[in-house]
Amino acid sequence: VILHSADTYGFTDKDFTRVEDAIANGCRHCIRSVFVMVNAENFNAKWSPRMSNMASIIRELGLLRSVRSVTYYFTLGYPHIDGEYIVPDSDLVYHADNITNNINTFVAAVRDAMPRIRNVRAYNYRPVISIPSVEQVATQVLESVTKIIDRRPDHLSLAHIGFTDELVASPVTESLQSILLSDYQGRELETVLIQRNASTLEKLHIETASLSACLKLVWDYSQPSELVVFTSLKHMIIKWAHGQRNPNERHPTATPFPRLETLVCRGFLPFIAPAILTDFQTHLRHLDVEADQRLLDIYNQDEIFTKGSFKTLGYVSLRWGYYFNSNTGYTCTPLAYKSAGLSDCMHTLCLRDMRLKNISLLVSEVQFPQTLRNLDMANTMLSIDDAMAILIMCPQVLKANLSLTDVSLNLEADTLTTEEIVKYQDRYRDNAARIKYLGLKSWKCKS
Repeated sequence: VILHSADTYGFTDKDFTRVEDAIANGCRHCIRSVFVMVNAENFNAKWSPRMSNMASIIRELGLLRSVRSVTYYFTLGYPHIDGEYIVPDSDLVYHADNITNNINTFVAAVRDAMPRIRNVRAYNYRPVISIPSVEQVATQVLESVTKIIDRRPDHLSLAHIGFTDELVASPVTESLQSILLSDYQGRELETVLIQRNASTLEKLHIETASLSACLKLVWDYSQPSELVVFTSLKHMIIKWAHGQRNPNERHPTATPFPRLETLVCRGFLPFIAPAILTDFQTHLRHLDVEADQRLLDIYNQDEIFTKGSFKTLGYVSLRWGYYFNSNTGYTCTPLAYKSAGLSDCMHTLCLRDMRLKNISLLVSEVQFPQTLRNLDMANTMLSIDDAMAILIMCPQVLKANLSLTDVSLNLEADTLTTEEIVKYQDRYRDNAARIKYLGLKSWKCKS
């Protein structure tokens, strides 16, 4: 639910339900998450007892015991209906004391109304204003994020929040179970924040990071020769890992992630040391990564990526990385070979966005695991005969998602003619499958 009128901030009723509406409809005990707009300009004013303000609005709601998550959206001014922000266009009278007092009042109101918050998100999406006094107001409010977080949460998400010594050293940022950071560049304070939670962290989610920054995570910032071991980490998600691989980069000779179960990486996978990949064989359950030539070279080291070498892996999604795919003409056939045989207990295999050659050879040489139930090959170009050959080789699959391209397809109509349907029905009439869900997409390509 949202604490304000959704339309005021450029959202629609489909995005949020107003807190007041939820309470009025008897759903007070069902509210789990609250979205709060923290407008810096509002905190600069002097809050009087009779004045409607952020704290008084929260107090009027009463006790919300069921709330577990709160999202603070730091902003300045108000979004207009056309998406432009209406912001102060002249100097404000900067009242530092007002901001300090109002934040304390606001935090106390949140603490009383929502005493069971365990998940805190803080996002900074305010526009940059060139007016010094306006920037002073916005900066002071944003630097008070440690006070606003208030209690010690289990889960913390920070987006575009400036790190301060106070934030990193505060008790509210220790013993965290999950952390989400945006634009991670390996700076000292953000790295220390993650490392001080190495023993309790179960989920780490990083948006936009350089390869060198990711590698800094596993080396103690105060003692760079010491490996940091994330003893509780089960889920790691890294999106848009970018940069050049440095052949002289130091990689661990022991794993920093002894309990990792889920690994998702968009862009270049930072952790390619054989010691790490070999350790994953015993406990990784979900693998969703993009490959580049260096990672493929490691794939070809049979001692790591042999058939059935990953003993607990149920979900496999491997594809050429965006950066690699856009600059080369390599096909993904070797990658598909490796992916299909990584685990004998695989239930889901995703071979999306691939360019495969000689599908018949792939089908004849690859043994898909008997446990396979879901096959996703969306945007991987297959003829109808290729698709049928794959489905016939995987009679145990219950759900498949395929993209078809065939010279006999009527691409203008995006469908098959009646004669073509009858032809394929006759050709494969004697083949049985257990498919319960089949997603088909016509892949239009220029001749």
